[in-house]
Amino acid sequence: MFDFTDAMEDLIRHITACHPKFKHVKPDHLLISYLQTRSPGAHGMYASVMPLRFQGGERTVTKRGKTFAMPEVTHKDREILYLVYFALPRFQNLDFNTKLTTVFHELYHIGPKFNGDIRRFRGKNYAHGHSRKVFNALVSKFADEYMAMPGAEERTAFLRMSFGELCAVHGSVVGTKARPPKPYAVSG
Repeated sequence: MFDFTDAMEDLIRHITACHPKFKHVKPDHLLISYLQTRSPGAHGMYASVMPLRFQGGERTVTKRGKTFAMPEVTHKDREILYLVYFALPRFQNLDFNTKLTTVFHELYHIGPKFNGDIRRFRGKNYAHGHSRKVFNALVSKFADEYMAMPGAEERTAFLRMSFGELCAVHGSVVGTKARPPKPYAVSG
């Protein structure tokens, strides 16, 4: 049995310990989960990060006279500030470089203050900045830099296999499956 969550947690711990652009990420406050996709094909979402705070790390937000809060999420007695989802088997069936770049893409969305908010860029496209192409080129560069670091090859070995190959070698693939929490009204 292959535990996808354990392997991804180990990879993310190593990335945050080694790569200077990700030192602000505290892996103990991330929850790595998977979403099951209906089709294994490459079309659709590969991964996503869900911040568990509002803009600026605020615990509440007021919209149209109503105040909303995010439920507190804990895992293994730790407060979780971000849920990071990977769509299986779709994500695992991508080529190695796309998988690794996707991991860096999602980690780069995590706000530099690590306060439960995402990294925000100026303008209407605040999640990726003025150009998704520029954003993707940057995270691809980070992934290339990481692969030159000691220990990267061992930690990314599972990304070199497809979902079917992981199942063939390990019998099955398991992992944490967390439901996305929804904001709830606290007043108004």
